[in-house]
Amino acid sequence: MIKKYGALMVASVLLATTVHAADRQGCKLCGMYIDQYQKTNAVVTAKDGTVEKTCGCADMLRLVADAGGVDAFTSVVVHDWASGKETPAVDATYVIGSDLVPDMIPNIIAFADQSAATTFISEHGGAVLTMSQALQSISPMGMTMPNRVNSAVPPPKGSMSVGAGYMDMVMDNLKMGSSDVSYNTFKAAMMALPMTSRPMAAPKKMESSGGMVMANYGITDRLAVSAKIADLDKTMTSIKLSDNTEKVTENSGITDLDLKLRYNLWRDNYYSKFVTLMANTTLPTGDFDTDFANDKVNMPGLQMGTGSINLGAGVLGSIRCGDFWVHGELSHLVNRENGDDYDFGDVTKLGAALHYTPTYDLMLGLELDATDTGKNEFKGKTMENSGGRAVSLTAVASWRFLSALGGNFTLNGSYGVPLYQDVNWYGLESDHAATAMLNFSHRFNY
Repeated sequence: MIKKYGALMVASVLLATTVHAADRQGCKLCGMYIDQYQKTNAVVTAKDGTVEKTCGCADMLRLVADAGGVDAFTSVVVHDWASGKETPAVDATYVIGSDLVPDMIPNIIAFADQSAATTFISEHGGAVLTMSQALQSISPMGMTMPNRVNSAVPPPKGSMSVGAGYMDMVMDNLKMGSSDVSYNTFKAAMMALPMTSRPMAAPKKMESSGGMVMANYGITDRLAVSAKIADLDKTMTSIKLSDNTEKVTENSGITDLDLKLRYNLWRDNYYSKFVTLMANTTLPTGDFDTDFANDKVNMPGLQMGTGSINLGAGVLGSIRCGDFWVHGELSHLVNRENGDDYDFGDVTKLGAALHYTPTYDLMLGLELDATDTGKNEFKGKTMENSGGRAVSLTAVASWRFLSALGGNFTLNGSYGVPLYQDVNWYGLESDHAATAMLNFSHRFNY
């Protein structure tokens, strides 16, 4: 279902782009419609006579910085916030870090004279900047979105993004505890156990792939909500210990719906440091199948959902330094027992991301995350072949390739591999986890 509608969304958006892209002028960088930002838009005129407009000062400054400075243009004009009149960008006074975010972040607002800027600060807060200082205060991207951890930077009020993509994960390395073992070694260890404690099969390979959709929306300038769900096909290949024959078990369907709220507790005036609280829940939209969780079989990886409403919380931090963004997350998810008396283990996560933004349309990064997952329980009995600890390293990239429809389109990709894994008793280690997603971002009129 998600695959079909995800493909339909992509096709519809691309068709609409070809039909309507020329109807209204958009910001050179982010694509937002200029006619919605009459109080903040800027106009830059290149030496060859080319005229470009941006939705506000932040994107104007990025365009100027990318070109090497103001001298690369014959004219750079901004709008005075107080009067709406045009004024040369080099002569304007700028305010950053107020409680208003009229266009992009950081929220840099232009004034024709310093007295008007000072009056504005007395009402809305912020700090005064010259044109030179404003150029130094920005980075190619006002924020980056990690893949394996969550960002502490909330999108401005009315900003939304929707995406559709594909994910693929393969687990094929048999482990006992933190050690790699062969099938023969595993079988010998299991056959030495009492019959009542002996598993019937050894896991050989787990595959999971399918479509996913996500959405993110800025409720206020400090509060954002996001949602994510997938439609997956899962296959587990196992080897029977009794006769060494392989058995393939399959399952497919939608996953649980993952909802997150992020509230920004603190940020500095320059939008370079953030501390944010996160609350999340998973809703049981995915199917929990007792065929994969009973007295004889425990294959939690094949489940589409947990069968319960689960709750979590976390603390997020983000720091920008020049062209680099650093994100960090510490979170905990409590998985509650479902109606079939099955309880997935709680998950504690610690993660960090380092993103490099050489230009305003490209991000490259590495993300490291560590998880500690408790053992599952079924009818009060601990499932020993569950839970564990894992550390993964993921390479990520993002390319903003098109501005249209009052927003912009981005291609995002990731590829992750395990650095360490302890599966408690026995289980499979990941070979890789990869994603690819097409994302559209837009901000509704402020």
